[in-house]
Amino acid sequence: MSDKKEVSLKDYIDNITTPIFAEKLGVPKEELSNSITTTKKPFKYFFRPNNWRRQIEVKEKTNSTINHIKRTNPTIKINPHTKLISLREGNIVIQYGKKTLTAIYSCPVIKRVKQGWTIERDTQPEAFKRIDEIKENIRKELDNTLNRYSRKFKVFLPFKKLIWGRHEDFIKGESYIDRIPRECQFIDTIAKKVYAEKGIEFIGGKGEEPTIKTKTYLKNRAIEDIAPEIAGSINKFGAMLTGNLNLISQMANINLEVTRLRRDVTKIQRHREPLKSLNKDLRKWV
Repeated sequence: MSDKKEVSLKDYIDNITTPIFAEKLGVPKEELSNSITTTKKPFKYFFRPNNWRRQIEVKEKTNSTINHIKRTNPTIKINPHTKLISLREGNIVIQYGKKTLTAIYSCPVIKRVKQGWTIERDTQPEAFKRIDEIKENIRKELDNTLNRYSRKFKVFLPFKKLIWGRHEDFIKGESYIDRIPRECQFIDTIAKKVYAEKGIEFIGGKGEEPTIKTKTYLKNRAIEDIAPEIAGSINKFGAMLTGNLNLISQMANINLEVTRLRRDVTKIQRHREPLKSLNKDLRKWV
C-alpha cells in the first residue's frame, strides 16, 4: 500500500500561500507549518509617540484645593479663567482640570528635532513587539507620574480606571507613506500630516489604545503587497486544472459509476433470499 497522502485543494493552496507570507511578512518559523523555511527580511520603521495622554477622573476641584497647590507649589502656573493647573516634569506635562488629572508624554527635542525610535527587526511581529514595549514603558511612566502628583496635590483618586486620552502615533519607513510628498498636508479622522517631513500621524481618541491603528495599517499594507503574488500562484493552479478538464471529467464519471455500483450491491445484500429467487433480484437491480 502506498504511503503517499492525498493532497486536498486547501492543502495545495496553503502550500502556495504560506511560503509567500513567510518571505514577505517574515512570519516566525514556529508560527508556520513545520515543513516551511522562513526567509527573513528586515522591517525598519521610525516610530514617535506624540502627545500621548493618560488621565483619570478626580473629585471636582475646589478653591481650597487650588489654594493648597499655590502654597505648596509656588512656581506652578494656574490659568485665571479656566483654573487649569499645568506643569512640566521632564518629558511629561501634568494638567489638573476641573475633574480630571492628565499626564501628557512628549518626546525630547534635540536641535529642534523631535526624537523617536528607529525599529529594525527581521520580522513584522518582532517589530510590533518592540512598539508594544515602548508603549508599555511610556504607560508606566505616565501612570507613576499621575500617582505621584495626586499625592502631592492631595487629590483623592476615586475608584476610577486610568484611561488613554487623545494621542498621535508618528510613523515613517513604510513605502507608501514615504512616497507622500514632504510638502503635502492633510487632516483626516484616522491620520494626519501637518509637518513638512516624511511620515504621517495616526490619531487616537479618548479610550483608544495607542499604536493599534498604526500596526493595523502596516499589517494591511504588507498583505496588499503580497496579494498579487498569491493571486498569480493560484491562477497558475487554475490554469493547470483548465488544461486537464477532460481528465477531470473522466475521473468524475468513473467515480459516479463506482458510486452507483456500490449502491446496487448494497441493495442486493439487503434483499438476500433463497438461491432460486436470486436471478430475479439481480435482473431487478440491473
